[in-house]
Formats: sequence, C-alpha cells, structure tokens
Amino acid sequence: MRLLTKRNIAIGLVVVTVGTISWGVFIAKVLAAHVTLTWSYDYGPTPACSATHTTDCIDHFEIVDVTAQRKKVVIPSVGNPNAAVGKVDKISAEFKYGPPFGRRTLSVIVVERNRNGYRVTSDPDAARITVFIRPFLRLPM
Repeated sequence: MRLLTKRNIAIGLVVVTVGTISWGVFIAKVLAAHVTLTWSYDYGPTPACSATHTTDCIDHFEIVDVTAQRKKVVIPSVGNPNAAVGKVDKISAEFKYGPPFGRRTLSVIVVERNRNGYRVTSDPDAARITVFIRPFLRLPM
C-alpha cells in the first residue's frame, strides 16, 4: 500500500486545480454571448487621428463594462471607420462576452490624443446601455 505524502497530495491538488481552470476557460469561451453594439459619432469638432494628424484627434473607441464602477473592464477597442469625417452613423463592434453573465452596463468611450499626445477619454456615463448577457448555447441539430 502506498502512503500519501505531502508531496503527492500537493502534486494532486496542482493537477486538479490546473484541470479545473482549463475546463473553466474552455466553458467560458463556449458559452460567451455574441454582442453587437452600434453607435454614431460626430468627427466635426475633433477629427480622426491619421498618419499625418497624430494629436488633437480621435484615436479610437473602447467598449467598457462599467457595471462595477471601481473595476471597469475594457472589452474590445474599436478603430475609427474609414470615412471618419463629420457625423458617422452605424459605427459598430461585434464581440463575444461573458462570463460574467446577467445584467451588465456597457459603455462606449472615445479615446482622444490631446495637443501633447496624451490619452484623454470621454465620460463613460455619456454613452451607456444596460443589457442582459445570456450564455450562448448551441443546441445539437
């Protein structure tokens, strides 16, 4: 009969922990919901950044989960559309999200480069929506 040593127990716990984490990551990727956000933006006051215009310009957008005000999570970053002049409708992003599931508040923020080239962001409360994120379940056919 083999005795369980502290070393054997520790190795077993590490294997179980790694297996549990791997399974959790796999399940999270499988169950992630498909989300599409669409918004409009007016580039009239501040133009989009470009190779020749690198300051005082709109660099990109970020979609942020602001449900927990103290722990905001950037989901994806979204570049400026090709024709970023004047008011642009139907700027959109498609991405997978979750867990966490349930009621989530998502915000689209504008990331600008100021005169000195520093990052400045818009107010995350200016363009936000509360949605219910459900796990995506693909049923066998």
